[in-house]
Amino acid sequence: MLKEVIRLSLNVKYQYTHFIYPFVVERSEYTNFLSSILSQEKDWSLYVHNYETDKESYDFFLPYMKRFLFPTLFWNLDYEKQFKAMSLSKKVYNISKLSCITFDYQLSSIKTGSVELDRRFGEINFDISSIRLIVFKGGICFLDIKTEIEEPREYIDFNKLLDFNNSFRKLTPRGIGSLSKLTKMRARNIDKIENIAIFIKSIISGFETKDIEKMYYDKMFTYSYACVDDWKKENDFDIMKNDFFKFQYVMSSKSSAIFNKNCTTLYENMYSRWQYSMFGFSKESGVVLVSEREKYNITKMPYNFEKKYLYMLLLALYQRITLMNFSQDLAKKDKSMARSLTNRFTKFTHFSWFSEITNSENGMEIWENWVKAFKLKELFDEVHKEYIEYYDFVKSTGQERFNLVIMLTYVVNIAFSGISLFANLFNFREHWLAPVILALMVTAMSSYPIFLISRWIKHKIENKMDNDI
Repeated sequence: MLKEVIRLSLNVKYQYTHFIYPFVVERSEYTNFLSSILSQEKDWSLYVHNYETDKESYDFFLPYMKRFLFPTLFWNLDYEKQFKAMSLSKKVYNISKLSCITFDYQLSSIKTGSVELDRRFGEINFDISSIRLIVFKGGICFLDIKTEIEEPREYIDFNKLLDFNNSFRKLTPRGIGSLSKLTKMRARNIDKIENIAIFIKSIISGFETKDIEKMYYDKMFTYSYACVDDWKKENDFDIMKNDFFKFQYVMSSKSSAIFNKNCTTLYENMYSRWQYSMFGFSKESGVVLVSEREKYNITKMPYNFEKKYLYMLLLALYQRITLMNFSQDLAKKDKSMARSLTNRFTKFTHFSWFSEITNSENGMEIWENWVKAFKLKELFDEVHKEYIEYYDFVKSTGQERFNLVIMLTYVVNIAFSGISLFANLFNFREHWLAPVILALMVTAMSSYPIFLISRWIKHKIENKMDNDI
């Protein structure tokens, strides 16, 4: 065990945390969900990306990534004016075709609050500085709540940040039951801790997928930046390492866990390109701990971490959730979903599965760390294998159906021939026999063309439904 750990109370100079709640909208409810958000004009507004306001962030990504993540960036002023003048239904139709949409929440009614976790710190005051909703085409969404702890003193106790992150992330419709009854939260419009979860539920209610297994988070994803005063020398990080792991894995400061220094997995999920900075990655969090010793960590890192690197996280989360959804749908072996799954998986691999997203070497190293943390390559290979097995299953079932139709046609034709032979042999002249034989022959001859036409109509309907979503 890591016996040389010295427990210090780290001092945080600057910090912020993005709490990200991922959810999946039912495919059939996608346009209704967009309509619900757009219709709440006093609360939500569509964010139209403007190249002039943040050139550095947009140019960080490769051209096709910019088009995928920021499609409104390519709207001209004339189209923006046209869009504002459109009816609600027309607006919904147009944005439903975009690969990624961002909405901003107006913060007039929910902004500051305080949380009381235990007697050590008393109340921890915090500010909600922004709320955004990022929606990927097809209904994978992320509610992003940015918070900052407010402190009258120059420094914030690092343990406060640990405890705040650990508690706030549980404020979800499914996680609220796990919170201690002693926890209190107050603010202008947050008089109960449940109100954050109620706010989230008000957004997703009636639209979130009924398949609860498709949601794999009962807590919010935690994305946190902290700049500390205590990191004076490079080897100081060895003393801070245990606190860093708590920060990375969103643990309470009261946890007595001491991480094993020989656990290689811990170090695989860490990344540092420069001195006095350390990134941490996990399936539930992304963090960076930096020292104020370096000016870059105070001036540029806070900006890069939430403007550039945050979108890489959202892209990785989007890919992970999409692949998990595919895996669950494929496991059902529902033949009626064959056309839809084929179209969706093909579009995903062609338009949403990226290996190169930026020309920045540092950016690519951070992206590859997210790919590794979420095991995206392994997950993709697994889903691809499942898809091939599913496709072979559906294809073999379709061939059996085709063979059955051919066999029935053959049997009916033999029967017709027998009836005709029997009638001619015994010289039957009943007036009703000829029409019956004719009707049976017409039925037999038309059965396979009808089968093909019905499959063609079904194919067209499924394509239209896939294109509408």
